[in-house]
Amino acid sequence: MPRWLKIPLLAIINTAMLAIPLITYTTVNEFSHPQMMLIYLIVINGLVFGHTHRPQWRWVWWPLYLVSLIAACYASYPLKHLFSLTWGQRFVTQLIQQTQAFRAGSTTTMPVLLSMVLIMILVLGLTLLTVHWQQPVLGIVVSIGYLLAVTLFATRNEVIPLTLTIALAGGIVSVLSPPNWHWGHLGYYALLAMVLVGGATVNTWAKQPLSQLAQATVTWRNQLSSLGFYNFLTQSSAAKKTGISEDTATLGGAIQDDNSVAFKAVATTNHYWRVDTRADYSGKGWAVTDDETTRKPTTTTSGFVAKPTTKRQAVKLTLPKFLTYLPVGYGQTTWAVSAAQQRRIGVSYTPARGRIYLNTGKHPLTTIQYTYQPQRFTAAQLKAVTAKASTNLTKTNTQLPSKLPARVKRLSQKLTRQQTTQYGRVQALVHYLKQSDTFTYTKMDTPTTPAKRDYVDYFLFTSHRGYCDNFSTTLVVMLRSLGIPARWAHGFSGGTRGKTAGNGQYHYQILNSDAHSWAEVYFAGIGWVPFDPTPGYQNPGTKHTQTKAAAKTQQTKTSSTSRSQSATTKSSSSTRNQASTQQSSSSSQASKSSTTPKTVVHLSTSLRRRIIGGLLLLLLLGSWFGRDWLLLIGLSLSFQFIKPTRGYRWLTWWFNRRLPRRSSESLTDYAATVDQVWPQLNGQFQTTTTHYLAQTFGHQTDTTLNRDLQQIVKALRKNRQQIAH
Repeated sequence: MPRWLKIPLLAIINTAMLAIPLITYTTVNEFSHPQMMLIYLIVINGLVFGHTHRPQWRWVWWPLYLVSLIAACYASYPLKHLFSLTWGQRFVTQLIQQTQAFRAGSTTTMPVLLSMVLIMILVLGLTLLTVHWQQPVLGIVVSIGYLLAVTLFATRNEVIPLTLTIALAGGIVSVLSPPNWHWGHLGYYALLAMVLVGGATVNTWAKQPLSQLAQATVTWRNQLSSLGFYNFLTQSSAAKKTGISEDTATLGGAIQDDNSVAFKAVATTNHYWRVDTRADYSGKGWAVTDDETTRKPTTTTSGFVAKPTTKRQAVKLTLPKFLTYLPVGYGQTTWAVSAAQQRRIGVSYTPARGRIYLNTGKHPLTTIQYTYQPQRFTAAQLKAVTAKASTNLTKTNTQLPSKLPARVKRLSQKLTRQQTTQYGRVQALVHYLKQSDTFTYTKMDTPTTPAKRDYVDYFLFTSHRGYCDNFSTTLVVMLRSLGIPARWAHGFSGGTRGKTAGNGQYHYQILNSDAHSWAEVYFAGIGWVPFDPTPGYQNPGTKHTQTKAAAKTQQTKTSSTSRSQSATTKSSSSTRNQASTQQSSSSSQASKSSTTPKTVVHLSTSLRRRIIGGLLLLLLLGSWFGRDWLLLIGLSLSFQFIKPTRGYRWLTWWFNRRLPRRSSESLTDYAATVDQVWPQLNGQFQTTTTHYLAQTFGHQTDTTLNRDLQQIVKALRKNRQQIAH
């Protein structure tokens, strides 16, 4: 194929191939202006096309690449400014802040602004590789690999886009394939046709097997996630990570474990560490309401009406500098902080939500000691509640979107019609979500809620797959549909117990993968009582606190998504919950089952692995893209140890990789073609060919052949840049 036709074809096909995963990426991660990414992709391919035709003008093309990147950033995020230095300073400042926050772990997802810039740079690099340097492998692998990851681990129907991407990748390979046809090409095109036909119809003939495969591999993929296998996806995309997120407006989608340490504690027992609550459900997630805050609090309660009468427990927390919340248990929390310290560290409290804010300014709070009094009441007390909550409280905490499908309420009524108490109705719904074979606990297989579907309705009646956010939100919405005041809470489960700290206390390590959400239900005269509908999570008092050794043993057990074990565990949990009247589900000490294995990833080991992995990747990429020249260096070294005639045949094979020899072309004619295509050789290959033929077929002794070979290699290496184009 002539060069004037090959390069524009490559640019067009590459644009289409990268556009498909780019559309999926901007949709999944909700980019504000996804069309600008496509325009940027088209512009970059046009510039690279020009760069390939006029490589000597590189001083023009690279500044144009930079201008295109800046223009696309401004078009996507103008930040309410005209294009100016002010916008540039603000954009760079936000980019640096987001990068630092992401690296520090204070955000559980990669910020969209940072993600956008990285994707733009990736688009430029892949286009240069495919069109300019004609090395399409990485672009093909990235495009197909991303769509495969989204299809397999985010349960989006990306089969048709994946099939189209494979077809376009086949087109790129065809454009770059050698001009001389052979029977092997027929097999390649037949295989490509089979892949295209199979991919286009996979949703019909393979729907059931694919569903069964996804179901059978849930445990395996969740374990891989907990071990950090999918963290590379997290670091390079806006994929969600476990941890406390301030943005809960849109829930759903796959989530990957972040095994970094959230905070450490020294306490007598482990329990749920409550951070915040949400009351405004939108149909997609939970919005934050601006409630009144109290400055400089020293005593806070987690939603209970009566003052706790239990013995106080001492707690010491070690917090990272970037933490903006204080995790506390259910009950009353009191700390001795002077007025001067309060002003310095800037603590504030939102009583309605039970949220304690920490200032992360010049004097961040990194250690704090407080006393904690857990609330105690019995199941009988909850069953006996017949009084109604106040009108204002009920109105706020039974709010539901007007477009919530009516079948959610009908299902809730059906499940609770035999219950006569509020507690009985709550337990019936918890039992349905926690023990029904309808639902599967999974992180990697949780789908994104379609645009026109309600989050809870989609989980209840379509996907049936999810993690704590799905189960807890569903319980709250179902309760609200019955007129029962309920709200959504999030924080952390108990964490992993370590060595003893003396005085009956232990060291606990709470990871971001321990982040959890649950429901709170209001009982008049008692207050907000938490209930956890997520499979595999148990109520306090039902299981002894895990030691590190026990936690490691738990990791090797089968996930609670295995139906038989799940039913046994949950049934036992439910029975013991009602028998345990010393503590309710509200002081929740969750000993997680193997559904959420705890794997402590040490920073030094993780960093070392990343560095080694990055170096290996760079080495592999460098080796791949420079393989022809590495082979040439190897040939040059081998000439000292092999016969000159064999060295000539190897050098001819190297030329044939870049300029295929026609089947009817003689060696002499082929040598003339090589010298014509690469005049930098100064006709040396023809001379060397003459010496080779004389020595091979004329049985002449020629001691100059080896020297000729070395001179050709030297000329090739000296003029590498010109020959490469």
